[in-house]
Amino acid sequence: AREETDGRRHRLRAWLRGDHAPAVALAAVFVALAVAVATTNGAYFSPFNLNNLLFMIAPLLFVGAAQQVVVLGSGFDLSVGPLMGFLVVLSSFWIVDGGNLYVGLALMLAGAVGVGVINGLLVTRFGISPVVATLAMFMALQGLYLLLRSTPGGVIFAGVSDMIQARVGLVPIATIAGVVLLVLLEVALRRTRWGVQLRAVGSHDAAAARLGIRVGWVRFLSYVLCSLLVLPAAVILMAQIGIGDGRPSLSYTLASVTVVVLAGTSIFGGRGSFLAVIAAAFLVQQILNVSPFLGLSQAWSYWLPGLVTLAAAGLYAALRGSGRRRRRPRGAAIASPGGVS
Repeated sequence: AREETDGRRHRLRAWLRGDHAPAVALAAVFVALAVAVATTNGAYFSPFNLNNLLFMIAPLLFVGAAQQVVVLGSGFDLSVGPLMGFLVVLSSFWIVDGGNLYVGLALMLAGAVGVGVINGLLVTRFGISPVVATLAMFMALQGLYLLLRSTPGGVIFAGVSDMIQARVGLVPIATIAGVVLLVLLEVALRRTRWGVQLRAVGSHDAAAARLGIRVGWVRFLSYVLCSLLVLPAAVILMAQIGIGDGRPSLSYTLASVTVVVLAGTSIFGGRGSFLAVIAAAFLVQQILNVSPFLGLSQAWSYWLPGLVTLAAAGLYAALRGSGRRRRRPRGAAIASPGGVS
């Protein structure tokens, strides 16, 4: 009986150190916080607030997934926020009265791919630090959208905005699409060659190269995919603000980092869960949403996410031991269809 008890404890500890434990913990915090706020202010569960909360979560899902992809490959992308703003400004010249929806979407797609390609080349071909390369892109994109629209302009088609904000009951279709996409990314991460190679490169790039994995190519593709995932986030933001203005996008860079850290993703690469990103995105937006219902000042909208992120990072570090154990000894096995080991 003692051996059976010890076995259960060992399995529990192993699960708590795993990639999916944060998803369960964050979901539990989300539900508990919702109930606590609702007991204080019944308006929290009003249809208007719930729909608004769920729609505001949608861009966080996509931009969190975008950041997750590059972090899993041991990279980083600080340009995701300004890229959203740049794409919104691009759309404001075409997805307007007298413009062309398809041309506008094509330009947004080309802009996203172009930024991803440049980021990927800077990091993989020229060997520039991901933080330095994407910080430079952050500033370049910010300058570009301010050059194109020094003041907000170009009212987005009302019909397009209404279509993007369509919902099933209280749940926006954009949010449903985001959740479905992240579930598919989780399956791909665990069950496809792409996912195994990405985690292998993030875990130990030298060992991955010895196994025949094209490390540079995998990292390059992670930056391109990151920018492609920013595209739907920009489309949703476009519908939310309804005008060509890049400035509201800047906060999404830090929001994407917050989501990834809360999701328990290793900032050194190699391990993480898109299911946990879903739960983290919901919790982050909920924290931003609750302050008015609790009668707190706007300052708490900044303090609360910071406090929760620090607490989560400390908890994950305690459960997993040292977060510095990110590199395996030479010759260690690093990849299998079920995970990186």
